[in-house]
Amino acid sequence: MNKATSQRRRFLSVAALASVTALALSACGGGESASEPIVEETGPVEISLATPAYTGGSNPYLALIDAFKAENPNVTVKLVESPADQHGQTMRTQLQAGNAPDLFYVTAGRGNNQSFASLAEAGYIHELTDQKWAADAIPESAKNLYYNDDKLFAVPADLGPLTQLQNTGVMKELGLEQATTLDEVVEQCKTARSAGKSLFAVAGTSGGNLGVHAMEIAAGIVYAKDPQWDAKREKKETTFADSDWKKVLEQIVEFKDAGCYQDGAAGAGFDQLFPSVAQGKVAAVFAPAGAVAALRSQVKDGSFDVSVIPGEKAEDSRLIASPGNALAINEAGKHKGTTLKFLEFLAQPANQDALAKANGNVSITAAVTGTVPSQFPTLEPYFSEPDKKIVTQPNYLWPNSGVYDSLGTGVQGLLTGQATPDQVLKTMDEQYDRGA
Repeated sequence: MNKATSQRRRFLSVAALASVTALALSACGGGESASEPIVEETGPVEISLATPAYTGGSNPYLALIDAFKAENPNVTVKLVESPADQHGQTMRTQLQAGNAPDLFYVTAGRGNNQSFASLAEAGYIHELTDQKWAADAIPESAKNLYYNDDKLFAVPADLGPLTQLQNTGVMKELGLEQATTLDEVVEQCKTARSAGKSLFAVAGTSGGNLGVHAMEIAAGIVYAKDPQWDAKREKKETTFADSDWKKVLEQIVEFKDAGCYQDGAAGAGFDQLFPSVAQGKVAAVFAPAGAVAALRSQVKDGSFDVSVIPGEKAEDSRLIASPGNALAINEAGKHKGTTLKFLEFLAQPANQDALAKANGNVSITAAVTGTVPSQFPTLEPYFSEPDKKIVTQPNYLWPNSGVYDSLGTGVQGLLTGQATPDQVLKTMDEQYDRGA
């Protein structure tokens, strides 16, 4: 592939920056391209599907596998899980070693270590451009998140809004309503501390979780003021260091100083997040909204919901939601015909809807029709005004995973006092300028 092709051509457009808004415009995408025929395999066939492990409940892909098996009894799909915060690196290691699964979870763009684009450029992912069903599965506004040099390599599964998973029982116990500004959040942190709890729990040893936390804050600080900030960064009209991203990191320091995070946050693991909020030790953790379904199913006597961390002003609050969860095919897989058949099965709208329901996420169908997700009534203000209130997940638009890695490790440094916001932003700019 031509790496000189600009990032803007690859992944950046006004529609993409408006996020799910333009999803309602069109769900078509393949034009008149002819599909490469899927070669049927005879006899029993086993293929493998790798996904991140799920906290609580069963892996939602199991239901998809069962539905596929019902129509294709000669095919066995073996599900392989890896720890959620290690999945990307696990796939890279296995792809390099030549022992990766036939099909595996990826994310849109190229901004983290499980994004599809750099894997495609390394020749690890099977191209889907000529598969019309795959092209048709890409919403019009998400094309720039999924096409690399006009070639397609992955199919989106659903949308996972980035939110706070909130123990509403703890909030009620503390006498707290949903905060409408960041200043109110700081005051709520002090209230929680005085009651022997903390408002938030973060996984200080997980750069991915800390990166999500920082992006959620950035939604209401950076992108509320300038929805096209990433387009300007790509054109070198701004930098992380000379923008409101500094306010984002300063806010994290303020949260730390106000006691917003749990004791020992810097050394906490990802596996500690959900038990802490489920047991009522903290009020909220930062994660995709779909995970609230697992909390509700596992803690029958609890009360849980999702919320959005506010902006500096109430009207600045923004939700991050992009069709970023996807599947891709291993180019070195030995059963491509069967694997393509499974991916085509996923691409059918009814099966995407069923997967999203099992996953607790938002289906592509709901997104393209502008439907407010019934499972997330608290997010109604955002989905009812997507052009104003929803933004694309920022790291999907960044040119390499080093930028996001630097954000995550930088926030770790902020929690331990070993880094300053200026140092973190300088490193992010250096990584960004490396390009793809």
